[in-house]
Amino acid sequence: MESVTLRKQDKTIRTNGWTVKADWPNRIIKASLMIIGILFLTASCTLDKQAKALKALEKCRYEFVSADSVFLAGTDINKFVANGRVDVSRLPGVALGFLNRDVPLSGILNIQITNPTSNLAGINQFAYKIAIEDKEVLDGTSDLPIAIRPGETITVPVKLQTNVYKFLSDKQTLDKLLSFIQRAQSGATDEKINLTFSIKPTLALGNKQINYPGYIRIDKQVDANLLISNGIIPSR
Repeated sequence: MESVTLRKQDKTIRTNGWTVKADWPNRIIKASLMIIGILFLTASCTLDKQAKALKALEKCRYEFVSADSVFLAGTDINKFVANGRVDVSRLPGVALGFLNRDVPLSGILNIQITNPTSNLAGINQFAYKIAIEDKEVLDGTSDLPIAIRPGETITVPVKLQTNVYKFLSDKQTLDKLLSFIQRAQSGATDEKINLTFSIKPTLALGNKQINYPGYIRIDKQVDANLLISNGIIPSR
């Protein structure tokens, strides 16, 4: 039978040849609280760094540089717009997409970001929305980490992959965009259009992800000359 001897003078417990302090439960609790405290401080530090990086990101300057490899329903977007008008006959995939209410758009939107602050600006993952004249055109997510050092300018490729059926079904917005493209292709390079790029960051806390409350909105008025020279609007 197991024998247990309690010695009050040195506050130890002897059991099966092992001697332990009688206050071992208190020590375990203290150690656990210390570990929890360290984890909490580490998590708080991580979130604080991410919050500072996001704050700096809000103060950055943005420019739409170019659009590469843009395909609508599997076909080059340049074939979609002919002489400033929609030519669906060139894209049978779009006609089929309208029947299924699924018209896929894919491509790369290159955005130049300049960090004028004294802090690192960055983001790990984010959801985005792009609007033309306050009308949402497309949305999506990007998991490409972005980090811009103080005073640095970088070009960030944002991958586009979305269903634009809703946008193409909005005749009023589509007509406005096509009218802008037609005037731009006719030489009216002073024509301007309002673009809005909104991002919703995701903060990382260990293995968990915390969504940023609301969107960071970036409003830009872009002239036709810039869009044509960078291939965002196809030239005639």
